[in-house]
Amino acid sequence: MNFDQLKEQWNNEDSNVTIPDSIKQLKESKHPIEKIQKSMKKEFPMQILAIILMGFFPLQFGFPVSQYIIYYISYTMMVVISSYYLFGFYKFYRQTELYTGNTKNSLWKIYHELRLNMERYQSFGFLLLPHFLITIGLFIYNILEKKGHGLSNSNQFFLIIAVLMGTLLLVASIVSWTKYIYGHQARQLETILNEMDE
Repeated sequence: MNFDQLKEQWNNEDSNVTIPDSIKQLKESKHPIEKIQKSMKKEFPMQILAIILMGFFPLQFGFPVSQYIIYYISYTMMVVISSYYLFGFYKFYRQTELYTGNTKNSLWKIYHELRLNMERYQSFGFLLLPHFLITIGLFIYNILEKKGHGLSNSNQFFLIIAVLMGTLLLVASIVSWTKYIYGHQARQLETILNEMDE
């Protein structure tokens, strides 16, 4: 098809050109992004504070000094994993600050980054499971030792059930928390983007 044919088709089409309200929709998308920023701004210091407070668990739960090495090896691994995650969390926050709401492509980019960070957030929580399991295991073991029961077969069964229940509860709470904090804004952005495509 050459230029003359394109020109002819253009002239034959209806001359009533309607301007889509995509600019309005892009402006509306700023609202969910501002909510994401607000949530992240609250959550970031709380996560750092929680990690610091976890360093005092052996004192708080009265672990024997002989178990400190077990706990703090696990804690150190958790801090390293948390540092990587928190750095990614901060980078995403900075990215949302740069969003101006003037192009559809930048909105798509923010949406995909949000979805990726939600997955990363959940993965981060799942990576904390070993530390959680070690802490729960030490806690229950110390309670049994103080009562003079030791690890009999029935107590081992109780310990396994407690760890399994704790794991399921933690996994469910991580998924629920992620959806609660960021899921609504992700759905809002998706709706805006779908409307712009129509």
